[in-house]
Amino acid sequence: MPKLHLLPTLVLAAALLLPAAAAHAQDEAADSPLPGAAVVAADTRLDELQALVPDSLAGLPLRDELQLATGEGLAGVMTEDERTVLEGMLQANGKTFADYAAASATLSITDDDIVVVQAHRVSDVDASGTIEAWVEVLGLSAGEPLISTEVIAGRDVTLVSDAARPDFPQLFLFPAGDVVWMVVAADRALVEEAVDVLAVSSEPEEAATAE
Repeated sequence: MPKLHLLPTLVLAAALLLPAAAAHAQDEAADSPLPGAAVVAADTRLDELQALVPDSLAGLPLRDELQLATGEGLAGVMTEDERTVLEGMLQANGKTFADYAAASATLSITDDDIVVVQAHRVSDVDASGTIEAWVEVLGLSAGEPLISTEVIAGRDVTLVSDAARPDFPQLFLFPAGDVVWMVVAADRALVEEAVDVLAVSSEPEEAATAE
């Protein structure tokens, strides 16, 4: 598969969080001189997101591979335009970066097959209403954004690619509960498995049962 390009911005044409940047943002948040209550709130936010990530994917441990970052930390590595779009979405839902957390993991299935998973959560906000903001953010960093939709594993999934960078792999986004999931994988079978497994892990129990 094409090599995944990891550049020093939060959201790229391949829509990958730079793992090192996310980890750095988390460390900065942890070291910030915040009041004790604020630190606890940040820890709780990350714990809640981590709990929504399944233990494994494609037979490999997923939760153990996560890089976690708070909204405040990630805001520091976003471009001004990215922050503007996400702040607008957050404000429209009565939220701030204090209600936002993200996680990223990369799994090497084989030497040639890699799956990248990201989770973006705005606490208690239905992700079907926030995913459009992420698509807009992705378009900011793409030279010629191509956006389409498909039904994958029985779910509506948004596909984002960059016609100006054909070496970048396609990105798959879908909402489940209050999490927007982003998946990059060359093997469509892995994409289908990821959509199925990730969606079930973060949807409210009653919604998953209804399906």
